[in-house]
Amino acid sequence: MYALMTTFCPLQAALHKMWTRQLYRKVLHCHLTRSTQPHRHVSRWVKLSAVRAASTTHSTGVLASLQVTQGDHVHIRDVGHVEQVLGNIAAGGREKLQVISDFDHTLSRSTHNGVRLPMTHDLVKDSRFISELNQKKTSEIWRYYYPREVSTTLPLHEKIPLMVEFWNKIHNIFLASDLSRQAVRAIVRENDTRLRDACDTFMSVLHKNDVPLLVFSAGLGDVIHEMFEKHGLTFPNCHVVSNFMTFDDAGKVVGFSDPLIHICNKNRSVLPDDTYFLKEKERTNVILLGDSLNDLQMADGVPQMDQILTIGYLNRHLERLQDFTEAFDIVLVQDETMDVANAILEKIVGSDG
Repeated sequence: MYALMTTFCPLQAALHKMWTRQLYRKVLHCHLTRSTQPHRHVSRWVKLSAVRAASTTHSTGVLASLQVTQGDHVHIRDVGHVEQVLGNIAAGGREKLQVISDFDHTLSRSTHNGVRLPMTHDLVKDSRFISELNQKKTSEIWRYYYPREVSTTLPLHEKIPLMVEFWNKIHNIFLASDLSRQAVRAIVRENDTRLRDACDTFMSVLHKNDVPLLVFSAGLGDVIHEMFEKHGLTFPNCHVVSNFMTFDDAGKVVGFSDPLIHICNKNRSVLPDDTYFLKEKERTNVILLGDSLNDLQMADGVPQMDQILTIGYLNRHLERLQDFTEAFDIVLVQDETMDVANAILEKIVGSDG
């Protein structure tokens, strides 16, 4: 496991502040990423935008030059802080930068034409390779565990073992379904899998500029790899930490990687060793992207972090806007693009990226 960081990084300070303000349940609660509730219009929650310390339209620094940050869907609580962090990261350039991102509904789209899109587990459990009986079993499991996953009142020490039970039961059904490597590939190829608009630009720019991308996901790593391959985005600078299937010599799924990664433990505790972050130890500036408050944990293995800019995608449950703006530096409400992240990258790596 990674050694504890020798400095109290900005992210840790932010989390500590939220904990002391009794907001720890909001930081560690499980984001409602699989809700079937209808979307609510942004205007219903417009009053919550008052948490912004100032409008980005009043900025005269880096943000002012980024037109994509001027829309009503962009919420920034502390413009001055974001300006300072952006300026410092830009000054450090591509050589000091690394990017850490969630996958489901962060790099992948949350909706398309008003319809919620599946996450990686959804693609498998709802596929033709899972029998009707086993699909019924997964539905029963979901009905029991999902309300506990999204609960904001269930104590963490009670929630974690339930999450382990939840995903182990789902994975056991996958194991009993005679899945194969070929089936996983077919599932991705046969479904309308969509990444966020301009995600190809985002990943290509990182690749061309040798900026490492760590994709940290509680989903299915094999599905993520297949989606990247399907969209022509398999790059050597991209490293995926997720739940991977294990296969026998015939290509049949016989198990899952250990430890299990779930929504409440996406941090360095599930990493096998410190190889990745030590390799990138000179890259002390981080851009972090996620769609859940839990995703703020993903950078806690970065040693000697100088700067971190956090971008949160609030895809649904817009009543959580204030929680998100208190936790993330930049919050994008129902934005299915990578436009803001791409504009920030351009400032860092230059237009030749």
